[in-house]
Parts: sequence; structure tokens; C-alpha cells
Amino acid sequence: MKLLKKVYNYFIYLLKRHIYTSLDYRTNRHIVVIESDDWGSIRMPRRSGWEELLKMGYAVDRRPYERFDTLESIDDVEALFKVLRKHRDSKGNHPIVTANMLVANPDFKKILNSGYRDYYYESVSDTYKKYFGNARILDIMKTGIKEGIFMPQCHGREHFNVIRWMRGLQDGNKDLMLSFKYGMCGIAPKSNPDSGNTLMMALDADNETDLGVINKIVAEGLQLFEKLWGFKSKSFVAPCYLWNTITEKVLADEGVQLIQTARTSKSTYNSPVRFFFTGKRNNYGQRYSTRNCDFEPATTVNNVTAKELLAQVERAFQRRKIAIISSHRINYVSGIDRSNRTRTLEILDEFFSLLIDKYPDIEFMSSDKIYELLMQNENINVLSSGKI
Repeated sequence: MKLLKKVYNYFIYLLKRHIYTSLDYRTNRHIVVIESDDWGSIRMPRRSGWEELLKMGYAVDRRPYERFDTLESIDDVEALFKVLRKHRDSKGNHPIVTANMLVANPDFKKILNSGYRDYYYESVSDTYKKYFGNARILDIMKTGIKEGIFMPQCHGREHFNVIRWMRGLQDGNKDLMLSFKYGMCGIAPKSNPDSGNTLMMALDADNETDLGVINKIVAEGLQLFEKLWGFKSKSFVAPCYLWNTITEKVLADEGVQLIQTARTSKSTYNSPVRFFFTGKRNNYGQRYSTRNCDFEPATTVNNVTAKELLAQVERAFQRRKIAIISSHRINYVSGIDRSNRTRTLEILDEFFSLLIDKYPDIEFMSSDKIYELLMQNENINVLSSGKI
């Protein structure tokens, strides 16, 4: 009976996924959106720490996010910008990366001085100054905004579960205590590396009290984002695609119009697994956009090629959909392994050349513009129906 139920549930999952996939917003325009999560967050702070943890027996050489991911540097951003500037779409616009950013990281010194009793954070602008000579990186990113190649959007305050992290530190968890010394927000346990770093689900909650704290963190993150960049984030993507339905009101109150996500969201406190399609509306008038292409060379087992990415985009266009590409920050950084960034940018450069050659009418767009496109189409439909 258990096996039968499992098969049945999987069948229902596939059926729902198929139905929701068929409901995506349709357009004859060839639009490409690149959504890149995790900018601004600390993962593996330095190569020296990576080497020491490897000697201690931690599987940092086998877990991609410990193997490659680290805070972006000025050199990383400029290398990405160089590729983006080489290409233009049918309207003369360069490819643009929607950089979904975390706006804060732990203040490890203050937390330590409190005896792990209290949590403190620092603005990402302060974090940048501590790593890789990054004092000017925000100015460079703002230049990218003006050029139309870089558009920050909010990914949250931190990319880890503050409540669970602090509880683990207070309980003396050996893995967390050691990784803390290296300036890390958790690590895959030495005894069970395949479990990964389970603290990355920043908006998960175990009870109503925790959910209240998390919603305050979400609101504060969006307010810090506006203070950092001088404009509100019109879109938002939850870390690990996990958030509570109640949190959507918080997002709406802070001006978020579009929620970026995968086809499904994971279950959290009092909120089940949900299915989405691009254009779906929630109770607060917000829309969802779903990613339908992947460009993740750093975390993909098999070699990723420009032709494979182009084929994904072609499938989206054949179905008259926006091609929304998931491509995390991990693919573009070089602080732990320089070849990681080099490989990604070579493929990306080739992809843009192939794409523009095949689709001369291609349009590059950032995620915040998807909402405007959806609303424009809705208004046309309403007008044509004679409801106004």
C-alpha cells in the first residue's frame, strides 16, 4: 500500500506540473531573462579556509557550494560585464543579469562577543570592504545598472536560517562552531556530507513564533535593499524557493510585485507544496514568474555547453514562452577556483553569439520588467473583451 500511495502521489505531482506548465504566459516575442541568485552572501570566505577544512576531512571538494561559491569580487563583476557588453539585442540593449541579492551577513565578531546569545548582522556594503579589496564594488555595480547590464533585486536579508543557526551555536554543534571560526554560515556535516548545508532555507519556520521573526527579517531585508540601492525591489525570490504564503503579504506591503520561483515551492510551516505558472496571481495582486531554463555549470555533473542552453531557450520559444534562465552567482565567482568563472563566461559568451544569430529579434529583459509585461497583456485583454 505504501508503494502504491507513493506511485499515486508522484503521478498527481507530474499531472499538476504538466497542467501548470501549460498555463504559462504566452507571447510571440523572443524574450530572455537571466535570474542569478545569491549575490552578496558569504559561503566559503577564502581559499585558505577551504584548504584547511579539506585537510580536516570535510567534503568541501565534493560539495559545489563549498567547492566554488564565495563572495563576488570586483574582478568577477568586471569579467561578467565585459561579456555582457559584447552583445546587443534587436533593440540595441545588452544582455542583462537580474542579480538577486542578499543585503546582510553575520557580524561574527559581535556574535562571538555576546557568547552566541544574540544575533548581529552587518550591511553587505561593510562585508564587501572585508574581502578581495572590494571597497568600490557597489560603484561598479551601479555603473552596470546605468548601462542596463545589471539589475539588483532582493533575495532576502541573509541566505541562511538565522533562528536555526543561532540555536545550533548555542547548543554547541561542533560543525557549526568550527565553520563559524572560518566565517561561514554553516557547513555540510563532516559525518554526513551528502545532507548538505541544511541552514540555507532562510525563510523556513518550525512554528508561528519563528514565522513572525522571519517575516520581520524579510521586511527589514527589503527596506535595507532600498536603502542600499535607492529604489525598491519590484521582485523577490525566496532562498531555496521556500516561503510561507503569509510572507507574501509582507512582500506586497514592501512593494514587491513579482515573485520569482521554480515550478514548485517547497513546504514550510502551515504552507504546503505549491505549483506556479508565469502570470499566476495571488491574493495581493502579485504575479509569479517560473524559471524554465538552467545554466548552472558549477553545480551540473555533466559538461554544460552553449548549444545545450540554446536548445532550452528554443524549447521555451517553441511554446511561445519567455525564456527565464536560472544561473546562480556560484557560476561567476573565482575566489576559490579561478577556472570556475573562466569556464562559465566562455560558455555564456558563445551562447549569446548563437542566440542572437538564430533569433535576430531577441529581447533581453530583467525580472522586474516581467510584471509590467504581464500587466500590459492583461490590460489589453480586458480592453478587447469590452469589460472597461
